Amino acid sequence: MGLLRSGCPERARAAVEAVAAGRPVVLVGDAGRAGAGDIVFAATVVTPALVGFTVRHTSGFVCVALPAEACDRLGLDAMHPDADGLDRGAFRVTVDLNGTGTGISAAARAATIAALGSPASVASDFTRPGHVVPLQVQPGGVLGRPGRAEAACDLAQLADLPAAGALCEIVSQDRPGELACGAELERFAAEHDLVVVHIADVVALRRRSEPQVRRVVQTALPTVHGRFTAIGYASIWDAAEHLALVAGPVDPAVPVHVHVECLTGDVLRATACPCRRELDDVMRRFAEASRGIVVYVRPAGLAGACALRRAEIDRAEVDRAGVAATVQWILADLGAAPAARPEPVSAPRTRARRSTSGRRAACPPASSPRAVRVSSPAPPAAPRR
Repeated sequence: MGLLRSGCPERARAAVEAVAAGRPVVLVGDAGRAGAGDIVFAATVVTPALVGFTVRHTSGFVCVALPAEACDRLGLDAMHPDADGLDRGAFRVTVDLNGTGTGISAAARAATIAALGSPASVASDFTRPGHVVPLQVQPGGVLGRPGRAEAACDLAQLADLPAAGALCEIVSQDRPGELACGAELERFAAEHDLVVVHIADVVALRRRSEPQVRRVVQTALPTVHGRFTAIGYASIWDAAEHLALVAGPVDPAVPVHVHVECLTGDVLRATACPCRRELDDVMRRFAEASRGIVVYVRPAGLAGACALRRAEIDRAEVDRAGVAATVQWILADLGAAPAARPEPVSAPRTRARRSTSGRRAACPPASSPRAVRVSSPAPPAAPRR
């Protein structure tokens, strides 16, 4: 899977508004799919006209993304018992709603899509095989796996609708036989007045509005530099664990140093790596002043991160690991930063703006952050104040 671009929560809010109003949006994938896009809408607000529009402009392979519990309740077995991989294993046996005739018409598929999204539906409501493809999403949605099915399901749930999102890949009008991507997706969205949202935008919105860590342990920690209170955190969405070293009292003005784990420097003490020296220096200063917080971040997939690899690690990799959101939630738990309260996405602060590139929410530049010293191969954004 390609690296995620840096996401914009405001774009995701605009998409959630559209989905809540029963409109489709254009969901753009990551670099691994060459920026291909899907028409996405909530399953429970589907209409025959919406299905007709979708089929006209897409491959016609209409899918409905559902959580595992819904797939189990509806008896949606895997497409093939030997299917493997996050994508191939997600496809369930195709279905039609009972009583929809051949099941291929827009009205029939709309009825099937709506029934798949209804919490009241049961397995016996459907015939198999059919003309609508259920997709089982990974636990945690886009925070568990930043995929198109997970984003579609999350958008429906963020819109306060049942967790069921319909999606279908947009085909190219310029290059028959290929999927639309890039500028063509932007033109398509503009032509039909649709909101454009990237998977990374949905990730960014959820990371901002939902806690990313939980406190698991606290203990006194004497070190060669002085005494700290060590507080351990576990990521809610993956196996990552993080540590906060606190010297003295905590308040919103306390100095903060963010250190991304560096095996080469922190443990092996490579002479060409400054990470361990930077960490020792800041711990000594904070201990002497009896004031300061070191946030030691250990993001999954970046355990080998080191200044020696600066040329190999770009900002997108750190963004994908959610370092900035992790730090924000740790500081909020410690009382050194305000909690990022869940925001009512049904009332976004910034309205979607119409442009020649489709409907996009304005993403205001980040406000000037408090000074936070960071030692990492690619510094994450400082927590907002």
